[in-house]
This record gives sequence, structure tokens and C-alpha cells, in this order.
Amino acid sequence: PASYFRRHYDNDPKKDASLIRVAVDPISNEIVSSVRIFRRRISSGGNDASSSNSIEACGIGEVCTHPNHRGQGLARILLHDAIRIMELLEGGGEVGEAGRDEITTVSCSLLHASPSLMAVYERSGNYESVTTRWSVVTINSSFLTSTKSITTINGDELTYNIRNASFPDDTTSLRPIHAKYSEQRFGGCIIRSDQYWNEYVSEELGDSLFILVADSVEGDEGSFSGIVAWLSIRSRGGENRYQLREFGADTEHITTSLALSMLLKFAFHAEQKKKNPTSAVEEVGDAVEESLELVLPSPILEEVQEEKGSNKKEAEKIKFIDWDAGIESDNDVGWMYRPIVHRGSMSNDEKEENVEDKKYCNDDVNISIKEW
Repeated sequence: PASYFRRHYDNDPKKDASLIRVAVDPISNEIVSSVRIFRRRISSGGNDASSSNSIEACGIGEVCTHPNHRGQGLARILLHDAIRIMELLEGGGEVGEAGRDEITTVSCSLLHASPSLMAVYERSGNYESVTTRWSVVTINSSFLTSTKSITTINGDELTYNIRNASFPDDTTSLRPIHAKYSEQRFGGCIIRSDQYWNEYVSEELGDSLFILVADSVEGDEGSFSGIVAWLSIRSRGGENRYQLREFGADTEHITTSLALSMLLKFAFHAEQKKKNPTSAVEEVGDAVEESLELVLPSPILEEVQEEKGSNKKEAEKIKFIDWDAGIESDNDVGWMYRPIVHRGSMSNDEKEENVEDKKYCNDDVNISIKEW
């Protein structure tokens, strides 16, 4: 629906209408195909999220063609146009980002394609597929039906509270945890500025993003109180299957296992209340007749398995997973990338060409490519 495109554009801190490329039917003057270029800064792996360990990238998304105009190669033409633009782009740093002046050109392009369209991007844009590892686990029904309070939870003799995220108040705490938990560990992870948290994450996740707050825990530098983890889940592929959409933890103050066990129960309960808003149940287990499945990134599951095997006390907290039910692989091969080679500074003629209508005419196609 139109609202989907509008929301993604309005919430993007790097939105740029000139990077929405459209094909226009010259007879009806209607838009018949569209491609959008997203500007992002992503981690290239390393021990910090500084400019030396990050690159400027562009995503390709929201590719669509009117049913009456499909089969004419319009998406391919728009993709070639987008690649040409990415080769000329400069700048892109956000206000307040470290190393803003050092990131001046686009180094790679990313997109996510359905299996039926991957070959199209391989042929038309020289994109290559990469595999992201996901696993499916069964959530233990006894964990779901526990009568223990899920608003304030005592773990390790300490008190933790769970609440919805609040922006921009929580951003100063969430940003450094995300940088250490995700950006510094995984190449290709989006570097999140304050703007990205406040304008994009807050709006896209809404009331599904839950925060785990510790009243007082002991860390490497003494006593600590504040945000130690966050999580968001969404329904995926069936009524009883959910995906871990968002997760991060301050592992200096809490284990991944403990953070997941607390936040998951609260999130499952919230999802059931959404499905049954008039229900008076207090616990998620009261509203669930069958076991729930959780799809989560394999590296996070591997952290949980490592904690389970290394610490007997920690293993007691990981009973939220039904290990006897087994682990299913659910890898995603839809992410694709290609390097972008910068063609130098854009001349005045190229700048004019970038916004000027481009006409494509042959026996099958008669359209113009322009900015949205």
C-alpha cells in the first residue's frame, strides 16, 4: 500500500527524493515502475565503529512495476540508472557522526531479493548472494505458563524492570550497547546514529520494542543501574511462529541468556494481548494452546548454547528453549551485494544529467526515467 512507501520515506533520516527513480509512461504521464536508493553507513568489521571500520553503502529497495507494464525490463533499466547514480554519489554522513568528513563515496550496494528474483539481480546488476544464518527453536511451554511476574523480575538476587522503549530518552543508552554488541562484531551491520534511533527505529518498531532495565548490577567498574538489553519480536510464517526482529545486550552486566529469557516472555505476552485485546489473561501461557517457535540469528543462539555449556547456574536460566525439540536451520540467502566503484566528482553536466529525463525507446519500451 502507499502508506508503506510513505512511512519508510518519512522515517528515514537520510531520505532524499532525488534517489527515488521512476519510469513514466509518456502517453498517460503515469508512474509505471519505481526503484529507491537508501543511503546507509555500515560496519566493515573491527573492534570499533569508527570511520576506519565502516563504509558508505546504498541499499536498493521498494522495487515495483505496475502489472500492466511488467515484462518490459523496466526494473532492469531503473537498476542500471540507480547503479550509475551510486557511482557518482558523495557525502552522506549524518550530523553528529564520527568521521563524517572521511566517508565521501559509496563502496557497496545491498539489496534483499526473493528467490524468484535473485537471478534477475545477478544478471542485470552483477549482485552476488550471501547467506545469513538463522535458526528455529521451540519455546518451552512450562516457561510460557509460569505464574512468575513478568513486569518486575528478580534474577541473580537483583531486580530488573521491563518497559516500552522511550525515544529520544533511551537513545544515549541504546546506541553504545548496539555499537558494541552488533556493529563491532558483524560486518554489514548498520551504524546507527541518534537520528536513526529516534526517527527510524522508534517509528518502525513502535510499541513492540521492550527495554530491560537493571536497578543495580555489579560490573567491571562497580555498581551499575540502567538499560542492559532490548528486544522486539514479530509474527512470522504462522500463528505460533515468531521472529526475533531486534535484540541487543550489555554483556558486561547481563548474559544473553538471562536477557532473552526475561524479555521474550514479556514480548510473547504482549503479542498475545494484541491478538486477544479483550482477554483478561495475565500470562502469555494462559492464552497459548501450542508451543511457540522462535526464529533467531544463529550467532545469538550460539551465544546461548555457549553460556548453557559453560555455567551450570546459567543453564538453569536457559530452560525457556525446549532443547529436546531440536534446532532447525532457516538460513536466508536473499541478501545480495555488489561493490561500487566511484567515478569521481560529479561535473556540472553530470549533475544536470542526473535530474534530466532519460528516454528509452524500442519496439517494447517507450518510457522516461526521472526523479520522483
